[in-house]
Amino acid sequence: MPASNEKFLVGLVGPEVLSAIEADATHPVSIDIGACNALEIRYDFFPEKEWPALSKRVRKIAPHAMQVGTIRLERDGGRFPDRDAYSRIPLWSKILAEGDVPEWLDLEQDCLYDFKNLKNLADLRKTKVLISQHNFLRIPSQQELDDFARDCMRVKADGLKIAAMSNGETDCERLYKFARIHSQNFELFAAFGMGETGMASRVWSLKEGANLTYGSIGQAQAPGQVDVLKMARALRELPDLTTPADVLNSFAKL
Repeated sequence: MPASNEKFLVGLVGPEVLSAIEADATHPVSIDIGACNALEIRYDFFPEKEWPALSKRVRKIAPHAMQVGTIRLERDGGRFPDRDAYSRIPLWSKILAEGDVPEWLDLEQDCLYDFKNLKNLADLRKTKVLISQHNFLRIPSQQELDDFARDCMRVKADGLKIAAMSNGETDCERLYKFARIHSQNFELFAAFGMGETGMASRVWSLKEGANLTYGSIGQAQAPGQVDVLKMARALRELPDLTTPADVLNSFAKL
């Protein structure tokens, strides 16, 4: 099992969510925030001038939640231009120079050329680095998954995340096997499928060894993403769930 026994449900924080709860602490979105024990600050959704202060702002509205800071590239479903991928280290430096900083940063696997510099910056603030892979076409083969884990272990990443498109009912079995084999090597570990046939894996993967998953606050930001309140209910029921189909039944409850 991963180093942390706690299972983390991550909700995404963008400008609409943050401004809504800052304007009104009783806004309905506060219920969604409260259902998450981790929040992903999507820096790429905000103007760059706001980035340094975002961790402090999120800490104020959700002091209970672990923070994952992400500057997601366009090719991985984000809004930060792919052509500017090499320019993110100075931006991370400004974020990490503030009084409040995220506990985790997320860096894509195909940007491992930045890992050493990012890790050096992060270590100064006791922030950890998660390596992520997003595949919007398919779930990689078992060999490709094993190679990804080895890449992450080679650079001594603290965490690993893979989100990959499921195109069939049995596709996620490879991700479950991946979690059973490799999750114990990382403090945080996520391995789930996107799309309709991947929905159950967002919770069932935690039964297979993962300890990190993601849900939506408001509009879904990835194919097959599930509302955090439904995710939180399924996580509470997880000890009693026996199959991935049970997860879907939990999602369907009114």
